[in-house]
Amino acid sequence: MKVKIQDLKDVAVKGVHVAFTETCEAYKEDFFEWTAFPIVTQFKTDKIMSGVLQGWHHTPNFSQIEYHEDAEQFFFTEGTALMLFIDIVDKTPDMDTAQIVRIPAGTQLDIAAGKGHFVAVAEGCTFKAIVVSPVQDAPRMDLPEMVCGE
Repeated sequence: MKVKIQDLKDVAVKGVHVAFTETCEAYKEDFFEWTAFPIVTQFKTDKIMSGVLQGWHHTPNFSQIEYHEDAEQFFFTEGTALMLFIDIVDKTPDMDTAQIVRIPAGTQLDIAAGKGHFVAVAEGCTFKAIVVSPVQDAPRMDLPEMVCGE
């Protein structure tokens, strides 16, 4: 199944809230600048973890998705990422909702609980993102057919 890769700024993704830091107000003094991430995520638990996700260039072909019982928050800091999103209906991936979006550095995402997605690939050489999430499993589902970005 071929899916056109779209710029995240040009589309809406159900179950994903988006903010671009270029639209955020920054507080600046002589030796620092603070830009607050504007999206506030309500997690179901207070056991929160965070880390840095780094991805390398790879063909944007996806044969699986993952999902979580709680939300996840991503902040893309370097490079451009390509990420798959897909709805899960009755415990089955709804292939008609498959979207692959181009995510530039400076973008914050809040992915809702239960939203199907997969780890992004880098469009260029690499990307980096900070991920904040409750401690939770990441069950995977095989897709009935490969989703290929074009």
